[in-house]
Amino acid sequence: MIGLEQMLPVVLFGGALVVAGGAFALSQYLERKRRLAMAAMAQRLNMSFTERDYSLASAAFSDLPIFNLGHSHTYLNILRGRLDGNAEALLFDYEYTTGSGKNRQTHRQTIAALAYGKGGLPRFELRPENLFHRIGEVFGYQDIDFAGHEGFSKSYLLRGPDEAPIRALFGLNLLQYFEAHPGWSVQGGGGWLAAWRQGQRVEPENLPAFLDETKLLLWAFPR
Repeated sequence: MIGLEQMLPVVLFGGALVVAGGAFALSQYLERKRRLAMAAMAQRLNMSFTERDYSLASAAFSDLPIFNLGHSHTYLNILRGRLDGNAEALLFDYEYTTGSGKNRQTHRQTIAALAYGKGGLPRFELRPENLFHRIGEVFGYQDIDFAGHEGFSKSYLLRGPDEAPIRALFGLNLLQYFEAHPGWSVQGGGGWLAAWRQGQRVEPENLPAFLDETKLLLWAFPR
């Protein structure tokens, strides 16, 4: 007869499988629910919808740094349209993975990729500034600050390979916009901008508000 001590590992293993299977099923259900809600919202916003698009890995904006971090890049729930019938815009859930094994981490956020009609954007990265960035500045870590705009300089880390054109781009209107709207991560170059809030996926019902926010962000850039 098999004793309780011998049975316990089997029971625990079986229980773990049941829990894992349940968690996977719940995750699949929630992702399907999100996909259907985003498709419905795309129709409401007069935008096209695609569940998954591998071709975005070679899109015009794909050379921005966010799309080259880690591995296993995935573009999901893609909405395509134009802002006020003009600038091309894509909203999508973007996932990538860093590390492996126990250190493996998947990053998820909703990104707006916005065509910048004027073109000629210098390469830059803007992100919320944290304590580690401030410590890094002491050791020469690049952060482009602006005299008279301490609110911007304290809230954001701004970097890029060519500082002069970045300073020329970030005029009064743009600095004031970001001072009033903290929390954005934005990357730009050439004819495209990518904007998101790190680690945040926009709920489907909040997509109209997110789209309006991206319009204001785009309009803050020189036109």
